[in-house]
Amino acid sequence: MKRNVLTLLICICAMLVFHAKGGAQTLIHYWHFNNYSSGAMYTPTINGIAADFSIHDTSKAKIVYEKQPGISAVYSSYVDSLSAGASDNDTFNQHLSAVPGLMLRVRDPADSMQLLFYIPTVNYHNIVLKYGTESTNNGAQTQNFAYSVDSGATFVTTGLSTTSYSIPTPHVFSLVSVSLPEAVANNSKLVFRVTFANGVGLADSSGNDRFDNVSVQGDSIISSGVAVTATLAPAFTLHPNPVADNVVIEAASEGDKAVVITNTVGQTVYSGTATSKHFEINTNKFATGVYYINIREKSTGNATSLKFVKQ
Repeated sequence: MKRNVLTLLICICAMLVFHAKGGAQTLIHYWHFNNYSSGAMYTPTINGIAADFSIHDTSKAKIVYEKQPGISAVYSSYVDSLSAGASDNDTFNQHLSAVPGLMLRVRDPADSMQLLFYIPTVNYHNIVLKYGTESTNNGAQTQNFAYSVDSGATFVTTGLSTTSYSIPTPHVFSLVSVSLPEAVANNSKLVFRVTFANGVGLADSSGNDRFDNVSVQGDSIISSGVAVTATLAPAFTLHPNPVADNVVIEAASEGDKAVVITNTVGQTVYSGTATSKHFEINTNKFATGVYYINIREKSTGNATSLKFVKQ
């Protein structure tokens, strides 16, 4: 009897894993750049480029081209947009019925620059970043990757499916796909970084690299039922549920915690901090519906997401 139960449990777990990895992933953020026509932007005043679509907030999902830390103030580079003509073969990774239009052009000198993708993954894991790219003859022929879970304070490459991409043929788009580790799951501070190497004109202004159809996809932590053990701490509970007035959160330990509540479309309705093992949040101003409490322990970086219904 015990053997039969064990076999059944193994089969159920296998089905859950297959469902999490085999199904179509959710589009979390997407840039097609067709609305990006603001002209050239030069260091040090290159503004972030907001996502054309975000399941959370397009103002929080952005792409920034900037100098790497410690570079001289006189160093200058710039970024602009360019029409994607038929010769570019720019058809990779299109979503939401987007068509070839404009693309992002990252200009040389790029040897001391970095392209940063601010891509919060709140409520999602199994994160995959994809984009189409090409380079000119003098542009960077290699793009190197890293990521940060603390808004860019530190970058690592641990767990990436690949840490670099060599562009095969100048002037022809190719598809880049990078799977990120579970360490980036359910993270409001995730940043993906691209740096540039191996270009004839990398240190002057004679070349560029081009990007289009940047997507970030993942699987829902909440709907899939798959535990994300790398970053989700199970040491939180809430009650009552449904909630009429105050929702009470119980933690396993003391310590600073960042608390964010979002609705079903990813809008933040509450943001604050807590330090004790027991804390309450008043929901009287919340509309009736489903909400998610995202809690991150500041000392460890561990996070969890809890679901409740507001009456």
